[in-house]
Amino acid sequence: MTRIDLHMHSTASDGVLSPTEVVRLAKERGLTTIALTDHDTTAGWEEAMAVGRELGVEVLGGFEINSETNLGHIDFLVYGADAGHAVLQDFLLTIRDARVGRAKGMVNKLAELGLPIKWERVLYFAGDAKSIARPHVARALVEAGYVASTQEAFDKYLNDQGSAYVHRLEIKPQEVIDTVHQAGGVIVLSSPHHSGTTHLTAQLAALGLDGIEVYYFDHTDKIKAELLALAEQHRLLVTGGSDFHGDKTHSELGSVDVPLEVLPKLKERIAQRQAK
Repeated sequence: MTRIDLHMHSTASDGVLSPTEVVRLAKERGLTTIALTDHDTTAGWEEAMAVGRELGVEVLGGFEINSETNLGHIDFLVYGADAGHAVLQDFLLTIRDARVGRAKGMVNKLAELGLPIKWERVLYFAGDAKSIARPHVARALVEAGYVASTQEAFDKYLNDQGSAYVHRLEIKPQEVIDTVHQAGGVIVLSSPHHSGTTHLTAQLAALGLDGIEVYYFDHTDKIKAELLALAEQHRLLVTGGSDFHGDKTHSELGSVDVPLEVLPKLKERIAQRQAK
């Protein structure tokens, strides 16, 4: 039986499990195709794909990337881009460098709120990650005893309206979309209802968006129906996944039912992008 999950994270960004461990868990869960979509990095691809070949799990290379402008914060998922594309890698490096300053800004804000944590502990929780992210700060808050869970850390301090929130590097959606396409990648609007970006679908489609993530852990049947209608209206691909991180703030690997017809259509679009 074929089962797929096209949205997950490893220790290459803010996940808890290594790329190897993610693929092994996917095998245990009966998944046959997965996409590793760490934040702003392709660093986990080679390891995950090698283990996937050993275990008979197909691993697609992907990553999650953000745009932050006057339109607000927009999450994108990318599939099939050329990991060796110099312009893309320079672009991702710029974003990762900005993440360091952003995380330090959050640490400073937390100190001002009377919740001091050591930057060294954030780096400890980041480990070998190529991309430092809010979950690393959240884990340091849990360790310090200020909150009981990473979810509480987000709810109280680190969400987009939180008192310790720091904005991301400002990047326009068009720049993200064009850079991904130059590298032969397919770009999808991630978790639109969860992220509050559904209303931007038409605007982003006009900029060259390839698809929309319909199947997501907190998208109800009603929401999925609305997103499917939008996808059809704007001729967008449909994708889906669990957004697995290995912690309690996201769903379990393989827990989202993603229709099998999603995969060949995604692969077809990737092939078209790579041929240009």
